[in-house]
This record gives sequence, structure tokens and C-alpha cells, in this order.
Amino acid sequence: MEKNWNFLLLSNLFLVLPFLLTAQTLEFEVEVGEIATVDIDRNGKVYVVDHQGNVAQWVNTTKERWYSPQAAAEVQIDAWAMLNTILFSPDWQAIRILGQQLTVQSEYIFSPELVEYASVATNATDGGIWLYDQSAFRMKKYYPSTESLSINVELERLINGNDWNPIWMKEFQNNLYVLDELNGVYTFDLLGNILSMPYNVKGATLIGLTAKEMYWLEKGKEIHFKELYGVKTRVLELPLTKVEAILFNDSQNRIYCFKNKKMYAYQL
Repeated sequence: MEKNWNFLLLSNLFLVLPFLLTAQTLEFEVEVGEIATVDIDRNGKVYVVDHQGNVAQWVNTTKERWYSPQAAAEVQIDAWAMLNTILFSPDWQAIRILGQQLTVQSEYIFSPELVEYASVATNATDGGIWLYDQSAFRMKKYYPSTESLSINVELERLINGNDWNPIWMKEFQNNLYVLDELNGVYTFDLLGNILSMPYNVKGATLIGLTAKEMYWLEKGKEIHFKELYGVKTRVLELPLTKVEAILFNDSQNRIYCFKNKKMYAYQL
């Protein structure tokens, strides 16, 4: 049988097209210092946090604002809300709310009667704070202004405690996404019910969210995307290797790669 070489050539071309179409153009690179974690707000401003809890806000190559705590601590950051940036540290057992100038607006220490030991926490859109109470093995929603709980879910009936070590969480589009170090990303509703089985993200320590997808870094050289409300996935090969963290600004179609104390911005 005669082979259809035109068809074979086109088929092979389509196999490599995803890589041909993902060539990135370097827009700029800038020294940002030590990188412990990163985040991005709704306006596309980038936040870089070091291991002492110092926070720097970057707009392109300009370090616009920064915050330094009185005592060094590893912190988790939620900058998405834009009007307020939420910082949490297990060392504090408290949250700090930074205003638009990255100055402390308020600080709330968790009531020990309601929260035994929080290991992960993030902002809720209604003024509450989502947190995982490690000692109690419960997912809680804590209101610092009234020192009360509205959600107090016993995780024993949902999750095997031996296989559960959440390291990141964020409320987004009326869901709570929780990254478990062992199993991947869990999706909870706002009542604390698990909506789906965990999605394996192969050891990622940070998840990004856009209007339609979540994304994460793999192998230090790939950014993986998965639909939030579907099963489609895609992979983008990065122009750098040994990347430590990534952020994606879908409105500008720009990827930020963090490596060796530098931030590299690439246009897709």
C-alpha cells in the first residue's frame, strides 16, 4: 500500500507544533534577591518573599514597595485580593494584613481556644481566614474581628491523616484549593466539603490560578496547566532550566521565572 507522505508529514508537524508555538521572548530580567515564595495580584504586580519574611512588590524592573517584619519568620502570602495582602506564619499563629503601601494595617493573633496550631492559612473573600488546624486535624474558617469560627470540618471523615500534609491554600472563584504535599491539589467548596479527588501535581510546592486554569512548575523547566472545571491539560517548556518558582499573568500572556535570585519575564 502506498503511504500518504503528505499526511505523515502533517501529522509529525502537529506533534511538534505545541513546542514551536511556545517560543518565548525575554522582556527583562532583574535581581530580586533571595526567593522563598512568590505571588501575583489582580493587577499583575509581583510579590517576592524571602526566608526572613521580607516582602517586595515588583512592577516590571522596579521594586515599588517593600515590607520587613520586626522578627524574621517564614511566611505565606496571599496578594490576590490586591487591596490587602495577607501574611501568615506558623511561628506567629497570627495573620498580618498589609495595605496597598505594604504597611501593616492590622494583626490578629489566633485565639488558642479556637485554633490549636495552624500550619497553613489564607484569605477568605468575606473577611474570614481559612486555615488548617494541624493539631485538631480540622479545616476551619476563622473570623479574627469577632474571634469566631463559621466552618469547623472534622477531616477524619474525609481524609486519611497519614496521607495529609497541606502546604498551600487559596480561595478562588467560590472554591478553596488546597495543595497537599503528598497527594496534590484538593478542591473544597466554601462549606468545607471535598469536591474532587486530589489532582497529582508531582511534588509542586506552589500553585497558580487563572480564570480558567491552575498551573504549577515541574522538573524546573516546565509549566503545566489544567482546566479548573475540566480535564484538559497543556504543557509549556520554559526557556530556562532549574527554575525555582513561576508566575503566570494571563492578561498580559507573560511568564515570570525565578532562578538564582533573579526574575525573568517572558512574553508568550
